[in-house]
Amino acid sequence: MSQKLVLDTDLLRARVMNLEYEHLTAEEIRRIYIEETGSDPPDQIHVYHSQDFKNININDSGFDGTIIHFYDEEKRINQMYTIARGSEIQEKDTWKPLDWAYNTFGIFVGQNKNQYDDALRFDEMVTQKITEELKRNGQTIELKKIGLGHSLGGNHVQVIQLTAHRFDQVYVINDAPPSAYQLAYIDKRFRYELAKKFTPNILSDYNLIYSIPPSELKAFAEEYYKKQIDERSIHHLTAQEDLLYAVSGVRGFIDIGSRQVIDTNKDFTSIKDLIAKISDKDVKAIQVYLSQYSYIYNEKGFDGVVQAMTGVDIAFIESLQDYDTMDYVLHAEDILSKIDHMYDEMSEKIPVLLKHIGILYKNLDPMLSVFVQLGYMTVEEKNTVLSEVKGIEKDVTSIQQLLHELLNRERLIGIVFLNPVDILQCIETLFQIRDKVLDIEKRLQIIQENTMNLQNAITMSVNAHSLNEVIMALARSKGRTYDEYGNLILIKKMGAHEIRMNLSSAVRVYQKGLQILEEKETVLHKMKQRYFDEYVEDFEIQKRKLMNKIEDMEQNPWAYQRLLGHFTYDAERVYVLRRIEVHESIPPMDPMIPHIFETMFSYYEQEISKGKELIATIKKSFEEFFEQDQNVAKIFDLRY
Repeated sequence: MSQKLVLDTDLLRARVMNLEYEHLTAEEIRRIYIEETGSDPPDQIHVYHSQDFKNININDSGFDGTIIHFYDEEKRINQMYTIARGSEIQEKDTWKPLDWAYNTFGIFVGQNKNQYDDALRFDEMVTQKITEELKRNGQTIELKKIGLGHSLGGNHVQVIQLTAHRFDQVYVINDAPPSAYQLAYIDKRFRYELAKKFTPNILSDYNLIYSIPPSELKAFAEEYYKKQIDERSIHHLTAQEDLLYAVSGVRGFIDIGSRQVIDTNKDFTSIKDLIAKISDKDVKAIQVYLSQYSYIYNEKGFDGVVQAMTGVDIAFIESLQDYDTMDYVLHAEDILSKIDHMYDEMSEKIPVLLKHIGILYKNLDPMLSVFVQLGYMTVEEKNTVLSEVKGIEKDVTSIQQLLHELLNRERLIGIVFLNPVDILQCIETLFQIRDKVLDIEKRLQIIQENTMNLQNAITMSVNAHSLNEVIMALARSKGRTYDEYGNLILIKKMGAHEIRMNLSSAVRVYQKGLQILEEKETVLHKMKQRYFDEYVEDFEIQKRKLMNKIEDMEQNPWAYQRLLGHFTYDAERVYVLRRIEVHESIPPMDPMIPHIFETMFSYYEQEISKGKELIATIKKSFEEFFEQDQNVAKIFDLRY
């Protein structure tokens, strides 16, 4: 019998994927499952995080992911969900965009597969671990494997499915689509088929792939992979405003599987029309230009790419930020040596970069005209941007000239001697370069101010890309939403007004309240028992001991002869204790003792009773307010 999916709705999958960005736990999965289904999840939930497998990130690729294993013998459930994390804006503790750099070099250019390798290895390792555990326990239910992913994570699970066929089903949300360039770099069999179809030389010169007509490459790639897998195993959920969906029509990207498109923002459609205006020729030029830096990104990451494109040693420049004037003089020889080396690099790289800036300026007018036509900027804003970009080109040229002056001066210093005046003039030139950089920053600020509408469009497209926007769109149709902490908010309209009630918080208050009251009842029960043991029972025990003593004295008076004192031997024969009569009078326990305790116990019992009534009111209010939603009542009775 086929297993019913545990995470069987888009909303349930989206909420779990969104939680993966924080740090997914079995408790949080259970909470979300109960809130969305109104029923208990499978009996066993095990969570595996990629950072717990130390050898996963040996290349520091930036891959992160989580695997959830659900098992329930009674329900016949044995399912494993591999969640690959989506793109994060920047690397941890730095400004560098690691994941988005991978999007560029790994997907768009198609010449990096580090994150793919780590994602595949993570899935293989955890699958083996789960399989061995199931075997040890004698569990025979077939393991069903599902791949989940958002953004870059959606790309990972799709490519794994296309190349390694690891999953029974794949569900992706606002995914970065696979590209034929990426697949050809990863999948040698596909690349071999491309060589047979288009040109054998592609096996030795990968860059020839960019010369294959995009439409032919796309058609061939999609036909090839549809023969490798069941296309119905891949399911896309896409916000029509999503940025990645907007660029999915760009050369190289392929589309395999079913797709559901949803509207996450009624006031915004998409920048897809804008993206479509960019010529394929320009896109190809970008790909070819970036492809020469792919191997550097693979080896040195984003810093290596920046240095390779500009010849600027970022680490060296950053180290100078902490120097004062005297430091420059003291370390002049080392500084001049490094400037000399950096200049050699820049003399080769900067002209190429300036050439591309020139090409950008040359084509910027028609590109900005498209933005004007689409309503993303005014004519005045366009002209301002053009003027500032031209100014940036002039500033970069000036910086290049200043670097030449700096180099000539430091070489003169090196030939003659370390003259402090010349050194300070070198420092002055550095300050002039700094001022030019500040001028560029001011120009960039002006450009930013004059492209706000365009930025808003892109921002809205980026926002639509987030899982949170998708979750909100899916939830609206069910009369619910979620706050920033993932709490479920139920919405009900009362006339023209809208009432929102935080169900997650209410359930936590209800269940935590019950737990506290149960703990109080346990403590109260122990207090009563302790009172009975230490006062009531102990009083009776002491009374019984006294009565037993009296009875013993009356029945065995001779045993207490010593009570008469000490006599001589002959006197002891005369003075013999023959009978004891005890006239006992044992008063009852002081009535104030039970009164104090019973009053205290009664007070606590009333407080506990009031607490139960209060939290029962919370539950009843939700049930009555949302009487048509049967899941609401169930959620309160299921423990997170």
